[in-house]
Amino acid sequence: MNKVPSYSHEPDLIRHFTAGETAAFTTVYREFYFRVYQFARRWLPERQDAEDVTADTFVKLWDRREQFKTLENISAFLHVTARNACYDFLKHSQVKSGKKDELVRQLSAASEADFSFQEIREEFLKLVYVEVEKMPKKMKEIFLLSYAEGLKPAEIAQKLDLSVQTVSNQKTNAINLLRLALGDKPLLLAFLLCLEMPTVWQA
Repeated sequence: MNKVPSYSHEPDLIRHFTAGETAAFTTVYREFYFRVYQFARRWLPERQDAEDVTADTFVKLWDRREQFKTLENISAFLHVTARNACYDFLKHSQVKSGKKDELVRQLSAASEADFSFQEIREEFLKLVYVEVEKMPKKMKEIFLLSYAEGLKPAEIAQKLDLSVQTVSNQKTNAINLLRLALGDKPLLLAFLLCLEMPTVWQA
């Protein structure tokens, strides 16, 4: 596997990016992919739709690469492009009319601050996942099926051939372990309160 070059300064990265160097694009892609995908996933009903919007957004970024001078410019472009793509998708989708109208209304009001929130969320998730990787195998599997894939306890129990009570106990133990591990990080503890919402973990 070819190693992607590192860029010590933002101007250096931007210079190589605007010059059309694929290694620089890879660096930008890795920096922003999760943020763009999570933004799209928030508004679109299916994972594949969010992946398609994300891919198209980066294609448009690459096509216009010569116009960017900072990573902030790139971030703003990705936000507007992803938002417009989600808007167009929803306008032409088969989502029920009432729900579609509400999503379109909310999306139209979405600001760049919403997009920037994805960056904070991404960093929090990375730290949480470090602790998740330390969990016993079965506990980790149950935790990810619940919070990353949004499966209900009964669905997990059926999938893993366990009792629903065992699944519930493992979920509770996992959260308790995270609380202990992140006790010195109050912001992350606050983030953990959102774990009851599966969309926090959808990817």
